[in-house]
Amino acid sequence: MKNSLVLFFLAWGAALFAQSDCSMFYPFKESVRMEYTYFDKKDKMESRTESSVKAVKQLPNGVEVVIANTVFDKKDKEQFSGEYRVRCEDGVIKMDASAMLNPAMQQSFSNMEVTIEGEELSIPKQLKVGQELPDASTNIRAGAGGINIVNMTVDITDRKVVGQETITTPAGTFDCYKLTQTTDVKMMLGKSFSSVEYYAEGVGVVRSETYDKKGNLEGYMLLTAFEK
Repeated sequence: MKNSLVLFFLAWGAALFAQSDCSMFYPFKESVRMEYTYFDKKDKMESRTESSVKAVKQLPNGVEVVIANTVFDKKDKEQFSGEYRVRCEDGVIKMDASAMLNPAMQQSFSNMEVTIEGEELSIPKQLKVGQELPDASTNIRAGAGGINIVNMTVDITDRKVVGQETITTPAGTFDCYKLTQTTDVKMMLGKSFSSVEYYAEGVGVVRSETYDKKGNLEGYMLLTAFEK
């Protein structure tokens, strides 16, 4: 991918989960499968990700799932595979901080010792227009043999629910909540960008757009397949 520092939130579709308040904006049922496709600002495909719920674990006050990912390039050649965890506690979804990373960056860390600390990204079980969501801040350190090679800080701020829209993708037509946020990445060089995400109840994110400081579109992501 061209924008190797661009972070995105892999908030995948949701399926109903019995006796749980955690099924609104994330999958908490085994066998759920999602496909996301990434495009540059000129609508050219850059990559796609196949994801599925690998395992479901009951917690005292919620549930945890393991999401398996496989990333393919624009020629449909497999580039990287891995997994991350998502929890729902007391009706609030909390995302493993490693899921914030662009797949290209996850791949660059695959042979390193990685330490991730900070505040998790959270999504409440209900959204409403005008609602402000909690900020998130993450520090990622990666190295080998006890030597630190990468020290990166990611701050996500100004998270708001700004409206409702109907979005159509290859996976279908969805009534969505529109969320905006700002992300600041600090490493050797800093990068700041804004993003817009469209969440559908019972599905999750169906479209995500990334913009530079001047408001120019850098790229976008679409839900292109969803299977329960």
